[in-house]
Amino acid sequence: MTSAPQPAQPQAAFTLDDIRRLVMQDFPPLSAQVPPAGAATLGTFAPLRQWLADTQGKTQPALRHPRIALFLSRHGIGGELQQDLAQLPAALAKPAHPLSAIAADINADLQVYELDIDTASGDPAQGAALSEAEAMQALAYGMMAVQPGIDCAVIALPNPAAALAAQNLRAALDGKQDALAALLQFGGFDIAAALGAAIAARLAKAPVLLDDSAEIIGDLLQAFTPAAALHCRTARDVIAADMKPTAGLRAALALALLKSLCKAT
Repeated sequence: MTSAPQPAQPQAAFTLDDIRRLVMQDFPPLSAQVPPAGAATLGTFAPLRQWLADTQGKTQPALRHPRIALFLSRHGIGGELQQDLAQLPAALAKPAHPLSAIAADINADLQVYELDIDTASGDPAQGAALSEAEAMQALAYGMMAVQPGIDCAVIALPNPAAALAAQNLRAALDGKQDALAALLQFGGFDIAAALGAAIAARLAKAPVLLDDSAEIIGDLLQAFTPAAALHCRTARDVIAADMKPTAGLRAALALALLKSLCKAT
């Protein structure tokens, strides 16, 4: 596990309107691939395989260079939830941490993207959480997480306070507020960076798997236009309780998970 460098200053010419135009006009469509001959044997997991193929634009999808990206910043709300925030990167760096152990077992690249965890975003009760310049800096930083060769991105937001920000964002989106306006008012550096990573992944034809903590990213993309989130799935979509695979398949997938969990101490 490695920590990515802190974000550099964004280019002044790169604006939120550019992001809006990119998502709503310039996203490449998913390319429908021909299902494999044995797709029926996957049961209700078949659509997931098809999603991987369509997103990557390949008949035979592959996850050879996945990246688990954790975006970490301090929020202007939920201060009591962030007391141990400074210790989190070091904890994640230990080989025995469950995430590190599992990433190593499945040959995934695990990176923590810190966004100046000593500086909190604003308190929405007192004004905007982010200025446009701050949001653009974080978005650009997040985009750098999807480097050439990354064929799948897992996105997570490990700060517990991000969940509070997500609640406020969902309320704003439910009220039909523009996605980027809501991000400025209620978001955080970590959420903006994660959105940037999801945008870059679409451009790179890399599927995005959203951890439970990062499901707000899918909501933000859908607020632009429903098609903007087609390359994203939540972790709940992958192994949900109501999925009905063919005999033995769920147990085999669960075995792979248990094998990874055994690496943790």
